[in-house]
Amino acid sequence: MNPRLILSGAAALVLAAGCRKSPELATNSPGASRSVPAATVLRIPKEGGLARLYRAPALDSAAWKAADPLPAVGRPIGADPEQGLVFMLDRKNNVVALDLDTRRVRTYLENIRYATLGPDGALYAVDTGSAVTQLVRRTPVRFRSKLQGKPTEMQGTMDGALLARLGGDKPALEYLGSDQAPTSTPVPQGQVAPTFLGDLVAVAADTAVVLYTPLNKSRPRSIQTEGDARAVLFSPSGHRLYVGRAAAPLLVIDRFEGTRLKEIELPGPARSLRSDMYGNWLLVQPEAGDSVWVIDIGTGKYVGSTAARWSDDLPAVAPPHTLLVRRGTNLVALDLSAPGFTELGRVEGGAADFWLPLAWHPAQEDEIPLAADSAALAAADTGPGRPTVFLQVSSSQNPNWANELSGKLRAAGLPASVLTPKRSQEPFRVVLGPYATREQAEETGRKLGMPSFIVTAQDQSAQ
Repeated sequence: MNPRLILSGAAALVLAAGCRKSPELATNSPGASRSVPAATVLRIPKEGGLARLYRAPALDSAAWKAADPLPAVGRPIGADPEQGLVFMLDRKNNVVALDLDTRRVRTYLENIRYATLGPDGALYAVDTGSAVTQLVRRTPVRFRSKLQGKPTEMQGTMDGALLARLGGDKPALEYLGSDQAPTSTPVPQGQVAPTFLGDLVAVAADTAVVLYTPLNKSRPRSIQTEGDARAVLFSPSGHRLYVGRAAAPLLVIDRFEGTRLKEIELPGPARSLRSDMYGNWLLVQPEAGDSVWVIDIGTGKYVGSTAARWSDDLPAVAPPHTLLVRRGTNLVALDLSAPGFTELGRVEGGAADFWLPLAWHPAQEDEIPLAADSAALAAADTGPGRPTVFLQVSSSQNPNWANELSGKLRAAGLPASVLTPKRSQEPFRVVLGPYATREQAEETGRKLGMPSFIVTAQDQSAQ
């Protein structure tokens, strides 16, 4: 599963921006990398009906229930927790969305063949006539140009463009903006993996991994690899590149320097790679057999395997350490932190449906205390009259979304907290800091590569 299906857009922007040290490299302790909120898991009925929500790790039924039934679903597209929407492509080629807050189902676009999400939660859809529509905060934007071929992979980018790998005898990487003519770059045959932000694309090309920058026509960069590169995947932050090889251990490469960071021994050749939303676990599909090999990124070690049937949605990890797999007719949850991956729970008959881990909790079931997040503000407001500076990266009227985003940023090693409003009509602010000076905060803001602005503890106290 691509992490864009489950990772909040604002969190992903921060995870991938700024300094070159990857959040996944911040610790060698498996316990430290698991300090993230537990996920919920959405059950999407393939044949249509009411979606249901379950709580990880035991897969207990949540009180949340959908108000409208879904049509028969072709495949899930992804989730945007900040908007509270889960997008799906139904079997009549319509893009439908389930609003997690209102619990209602709505059709947004019709006659759609292909669809994907961007890092900011925007939806990109290609219709039966190859026209591209971007859905930004529920508002459709029609692209001026059409896609020039049949895509085998698609990815929305940080700057609002669509990135597509076109198949056929002459594969190419096409970059298409809303008001720009498409640009096309020939690429070799081989598995393709974009970063979450879409700023770089890796192609596994046997003896090398070739890196392309889609936004410009700069010359591709080639990283030589022995052992027949078969599978590639970027970490959620985009700092690490994982390369599965046919005749050598899994290779971990620094995306910026092109240097080898580590080799991880596997039981055999890798066919494909899949990450969890925070980059704590790497799932490896072997070349043969129905199983999944699991790598703990915190320790950089292979920790075991279990039987699993691979599909677009499963196996998947529900944070912090719950592996979801199909077993017979059931969905089973396994504990990746326990020897032998002991069973935590199961849903009888669940194998027939789609499953999607979410960084979202119903308001009445949110167990993350907002008051604790505001402690940073209280502690910062004790200096001798000098303003303590924060960098605001997001705001929301929904305290659950703000708190979940703050938890993701802290899990990535960033000093995030939520500033609780003084009045009910004001938003919950997600901030980084505190910083000793405005200059330090502004420097961090420049590195983030996303909208942000300065607030002070005194500003908040004065409200």
